[in-house]
Amino acid sequence: MRFLAPLRLLPLLLALAACVTAPRDDFDYDTCGLRPRAAIAVEMRGNVPLVKASIKGKPTTFILDTGADSVVLTETALRRLDLETDAGNILAGRGAGGESRFFAGKLRDFEIAGIPVPDHPVRVLPRNSPIGGQEMIDGLFGASVLSAFEIDLDLPRRRVTLYAGRMCPDTTVPPWTGPYTTIDASASNRGRFMIPVVLDGRPLMALLDTGAAASLVARDVAAALGVTPEMLARDPSTRLVGTGPSTPTAHFHRFREIKVGDETFPAPAMLVTDRPEPGIDMIIGSDYLGGRRIWLSYARKRVFIDRSGAP
Repeated sequence: MRFLAPLRLLPLLLALAACVTAPRDDFDYDTCGLRPRAAIAVEMRGNVPLVKASIKGKPTTFILDTGADSVVLTETALRRLDLETDAGNILAGRGAGGESRFFAGKLRDFEIAGIPVPDHPVRVLPRNSPIGGQEMIDGLFGASVLSAFEIDLDLPRRRVTLYAGRMCPDTTVPPWTGPYTTIDASASNRGRFMIPVVLDGRPLMALLDTGAAASLVARDVAAALGVTPEMLARDPSTRLVGTGPSTPTAHFHRFREIKVGDETFPAPAMLVTDRPEPGIDMIIGSDYLGGRRIWLSYARKRVFIDRSGAP
């Protein structure tokens, strides 16, 4: 089971991170400098990272999804956990599988790695969506909570560490001792990291999305690079399962090269399908992110890639 595209949320949810920056615990969030707030174990399933949490004291499983800008629940989880809902309040969004329909829910007594998250509204995937009725995954754990911290994403070691503390001018980001590459992410929005990449000589904007099992290139971008429908017809294909109602076909196409930061990868094979949303030329998924230690700086809008042990 995987999600391959981010979600659009209402403006109300865009202010959620400000609420989450003051969790109900005794950690010192005001002193200058970053300190580990919590370490979360990660399980990789089908190339997608999963994390454990609890809602109302009951265990839950979420996809760790840097491409989602909120916490999202399935309807199955919402019913099982007896959470509030407003089925008459229908929200729209777009993800893998096209235009999606959600209804409003209320997340209560949510805790992850000992951090109590304030109650807040969430989107709920209805049971009639491809994933809304399944029971393996309870939802997405996205940027509305993650963006309250600085994130040490270390999927090769199956862990993600949340750092907290007041960001001061002399605060070192990241607090690593080894070499790393810095990538500008100033184009990021809604807590989702957008970085520049170069695919076959063409500059693109890519979304870093741990919820995507494989990296993805928009069909119109591939066409501009000379990839014809006839070429795609000869490529291997797969079906995408996401938040939308359909399961679109995507083709694995091998490009000449891609440059991410100061690394160049020859002959990458990536999925080609419809553009996930305007402004996103491609998605960099866990096929890349799962092999690297990466620091996501929400405060400075920078991405740092560890070079000390890069595969």
